[in-house]
Amino acid sequence: IVVKRLFKDNKSLFQELAQAHDGITPAYRLVSQEGPSHNREFTVQVLLKENVAGQGQGRNKQTAEQEAARDALMNRGWI
Repeated sequence: IVVKRLFKDNKSLFQELAQAHDGITPAYRLVSQEGPSHNREFTVQVLLKENVAGQGQGRNKQTAEQEAARDALMNRGWI
């Protein structure tokens, strides 16, 4: 049985929309990581070419990237 996913994560959705609207694949850049190793806070920016489209924070890089993509989607009015 194949179940179709009705929800796309923010990173996938932003990549699809950025490619469709702008023909650009987003890139993610780690801006900072703060705190002790057991309790880090990561800050990531998502870029379209050289322009910052969004920024996010999280306890791991993956979460920070998802939050950056969500910020970019909101900034562009796509969600």
